[in-house]
Amino acid sequence: MYNNNNSNNNNNNNTMVKKVKLVLLGNSAAGKTCMVQRVMYNTFNVNNSPTIGAAYTIYSVDKNIKVEIWDTAGQERFHSLLPMYARSAEIIIIVIDIEKNIDDQFLKWSKYIQDNEKLFSSFFKILLIFNKYDLNTSFEVPGYILENERFSFISVVSAKTSHNIDKLKTQLDSTAKKIIDEHARTSHENTKLYQNSQNSRGINNEVYNGSVDNSNIRKNENDTILGSTFSNIKIKQKK
Repeated sequence: MYNNNNSNNNNNNNTMVKKVKLVLLGNSAAGKTCMVQRVMYNTFNVNNSPTIGAAYTIYSVDKNIKVEIWDTAGQERFHSLLPMYARSAEIIIIVIDIEKNIDDQFLKWSKYIQDNEKLFSSFFKILLIFNKYDLNTSFEVPGYILENERFSFISVVSAKTSHNIDKLKTQLDSTAKKIIDEHARTSHENTKLYQNSQNSRGINNEVYNGSVDNSNIRKNENDTILGSTFSNIKIKQKK
């Protein structure tokens, strides 16, 4: 009877859906909504209306991992609403329009993240995406941006032509899985800390009904470290 219950618990854990929160940041008309539509549905709509507040959708990494996407409005009049949508975000995607002033956009949203770091999840990762490559195929990402180690991923894409969208999807999947792994590792470490604390106070949690459980909790072998990844981008050397 005990073995059957244990098997059922394992099955429940394997089928439990885990969610990761993602927020998109960027100026108005940078192409955030178009990029989401291209990632999720492989479509492009040139007549998208400006986002009001934020648009919500769910992206499936696999049957057990879902990414909740908050596509925020870039207009300044909605700026005060950003904390409501960005709170506890685990993935942040900054979308930059390569046809506008790159430096201004980069500094604006980098500063926003720096000033609001405590707002996000402790596990948050930042992806930096330069959109509208179809309008400037000679675009080069500035070297000072590539040297910034804050970003897990930097890429140039085109929501219109789907340039590098497949690589963005691969990175998004990988980042979501990494965050789930980090949650599991932290939960495991907190459990060990609690058990050690209880044991140090003279409470033996391994003894139950006169029997001793000598099993150890194994370290999660799937824990990995995700380094910075750069995809099909040209480096502009400093002068």
